[in-house]
Amino acid sequence: MVFQLLHSSTPDLRSNMIIAARRCLAALFDRLHDSPKKEWLDTCVVSLAAVGFLGHLLLVAVVNMLPEIPQTIFEGLDRSLLHAVYTPFSIILFYEVILLVFALADSHTGEVAKQYQIVSLIVVRRVFKDIGSFESLEHWLAETEAVKAVLTDMGGAVLMFVLVTVFTLLRRTIPKVAIQRDLVGFIELKKAVAVLLLVVLSGLAMLNLSVWLRVLPVSLLGLTQLPENVDMFFFPLFFEFMIFTDVFLLIVSLAYYDRYEYVFRNAGFVISTVLLRVSLSTPKPYDIGVALTAMAYGVAILAVFGWFSSIVSRQQPLDGSDKLQT
Repeated sequence: MVFQLLHSSTPDLRSNMIIAARRCLAALFDRLHDSPKKEWLDTCVVSLAAVGFLGHLLLVAVVNMLPEIPQTIFEGLDRSLLHAVYTPFSIILFYEVILLVFALADSHTGEVAKQYQIVSLIVVRRVFKDIGSFESLEHWLAETEAVKAVLTDMGGAVLMFVLVTVFTLLRRTIPKVAIQRDLVGFIELKKAVAVLLLVVLSGLAMLNLSVWLRVLPVSLLGLTQLPENVDMFFFPLFFEFMIFTDVFLLIVSLAYYDRYEYVFRNAGFVISTVLLRVSLSTPKPYDIGVALTAMAYGVAILAVFGWFSSIVSRQQPLDGSDKLQT
C-alpha cells in the first residue's frame, strides 16, 4: 500500500519539481533583465569596447616600432592598425548575442531579428579586417581578389541591412490575433531556457577566448592548428544551439499556439536559422548569398504570416472574446 502511494505520487512530485525549477530560472531571468542592470551592462560594454580598441592600437604600434620583440609573444598578431577595429566589433557582437538570448523570452520575431543583425555585423566586421589585409593602401586596386571580397561583403551587408529593416517594419505592422490559452507557463519556460542558453554561451565564449590566448590547446576545438578567425568557431556553434533551442520551443509551443499560422511561421524561422548557420561555414562569396537567402526567406514568412493574421483578425468579433497575443 505504501509503495503504491509513493509510486502514484511520483509523477506529481516530478511535475512540481520541474515547475519550481522553471519558476526559479524565470525569476533569475527577470533579475538579470531589469532596466538598471541592463544600463550598467551597456556602460560596461561601451567602456570595454573603447579600451579594447585603444589597447589593440597601442599593441600594434609597439610591435611595428619594435620589430626585434620575440615573435613567439605576438605570433599571429595583425600588423595593420585597421585591424584594431576588429576588437571593439568583437565585443559588440558578443553583446548582441547576449541581447539575442534575452530577446528569446520576449518575442520569437525579436529573436530572429537579432539573429539577422548579428550575421550582418559579422559581415561588416569582416570588411574592416579585409581592408586591413591590403599590402598597400596606395595600390589597393592592384589586389583584385581582395577588392572583390571587400566589395562583395560591403554590398551584402547593405542588402542585409535592408532585409533587417523590412523585417522590423513587418513586426510592427502585424495585427494582434486571438489566443485562448494561458501563456504564463510558456513565457516562464522561455525565460528558463534563455538562462540556460546564457550559461552555455558564457562557456563557449570563455573556451573561445582561452584558445585564442593559447591558454588551452587548439585540440579542444577539434583542430590541429589555430584558424585565422578563431571566433568563427564560436558563432557557428552558437547558431547550432539556437537551432535546437528553436526546435524545442516550437514543439512546446504546440500546446499553447495551436493555430496553423503560428506553427508555419515558427517552423519557417527555424529553417532560416539553419540557413544562417550554413552561411557561416560556406566559402566566399557564396556565404553572402546563403545568408541573404535565409533573411529573405524569414521576411517572406513574416509577410505571409501578417497577411494571414490580418484575415483572421477581421473575423475575431464573430468568434467571441479571446485573449489577444502578438
